[in-house]
Amino acid sequence: MTSRAQPGRVRDATGTHVPQNVVIVGGGFAGVALAQRLERLLPKHIEIVVLSTENHLVFTPMLPEVVGRTVSPLQIVVAGRQLTRRARWLEARVVRIDREHDTAHYLRSDGSPDSLRYVQLVLACGTVANLDEIPGLRSRAYALKTIVDAIIIGNDVIGNFEAAATEPDAESRARLLTTVVIGGGFSGVELAGHLIDLMRSTHRLYSELQHEQPRVVLLHQGADLLPELADCALSEIALVKLRANGVEVRLQTAAESANARSIRVSTGERIETGLIAYTAGTDTHPLIKGLGLTLTKGRLDAGPDMRVLGTENLWALGDCARVPNAHDGRICPATAQFAVQQALQLADNLARVARHAATKSFSFRSRGMIASIGDRDAVAKVYGVKLSGFGAWCLWRGVYLAKLPTLSRKLEVAASWICSIPFATNIAQLRLSPTRPAIETSAADVAAPVKLGPRAG
Repeated sequence: MTSRAQPGRVRDATGTHVPQNVVIVGGGFAGVALAQRLERLLPKHIEIVVLSTENHLVFTPMLPEVVGRTVSPLQIVVAGRQLTRRARWLEARVVRIDREHDTAHYLRSDGSPDSLRYVQLVLACGTVANLDEIPGLRSRAYALKTIVDAIIIGNDVIGNFEAAATEPDAESRARLLTTVVIGGGFSGVELAGHLIDLMRSTHRLYSELQHEQPRVVLLHQGADLLPELADCALSEIALVKLRANGVEVRLQTAAESANARSIRVSTGERIETGLIAYTAGTDTHPLIKGLGLTLTKGRLDAGPDMRVLGTENLWALGDCARVPNAHDGRICPATAQFAVQQALQLADNLARVARHAATKSFSFRSRGMIASIGDRDAVAKVYGVKLSGFGAWCLWRGVYLAKLPTLSRKLEVAASWICSIPFATNIAQLRLSPTRPAIETSAADVAAPVKLGPRAG
């Protein structure tokens, strides 16, 4: 049990009435689970507000499936207003927290500023990709953080096949058909597995490229893949299976720099590549940096009840917070599983604060972890039981399908998975900008210099 909470403030220093808002910054797993639970626990006069940069929740564990074209992008997103009942979901980017006046300042979708008073503020804004760790990476690589990232990566893979089909130079074709994934954790391994499946199924449809072989190179700084599993045997199984599926895994190999055509690694080799995906490093969210509070390893230090240390009405959970786990005394890992469980406990604690009762410490035993490695294969560790192969892959799909929000999304994804068994992968390249395709340009356009985009390879 932690110390007894102070009553929520409902009037400011001038005596003006302040609405009893509980404001949640972030619309990911933690923010949504917290809002849903608070709707059931808090009295109706306490308003719940979610401030999110998107109007929807992204089921991020299935982003690699969007890249691999086994599910549609719209099948793994759900509008926030469809997930909550009485909570207000506002599409906005929070830029500053005024802790002295209990005010969250944000920018609306049109860029205009606004602010919102709060009685309790919860930070569930996660982390951001750190593309500045490696020189040249920001202008070249994609991080797999959003649904747009997943669409663009899949698009670029297909686009590179199209470009290679009309490319007369053999070395340029080989470069276009080579994709590099940086990071051998869960995201990197799953992305590499889905990429090699996509590239192999796509390759069959390009008769011009039958003498070229698509490549996926996975770079990992550590000695073992999937360090989150903390299991050398499963890491070795994942390594063997990935290599058997055609992924070129380079252990203890770091990316050192990147340019428009290649990436240089710590062994001194330069890998010519048409696409780079980065899943290795994250950085502290800018909002968290601007709070002026102490950070440990880039995360806010929170107490056992998830109250940010040194504050009265500021709480944090998920990837942006260091929350101690009373179950084993360790800091909780930055995973969706822990974020959701933290949200459920924090909702209970906020309800206790509203009743002027003492809060409780977070305690949770991990159920395990599962990683898909492509070719209908997976590795898993569930309640200490180790699994691998097709059975683990079926379990992986079953668990994700069960956790996917709303019945309609579950049915849509299940139908997509069934259709992907007998039918070929959809390799339509979706253009995300209103610019005209190059084949439609006029003679005057052809004479003009070509301007490459920031990630053109």
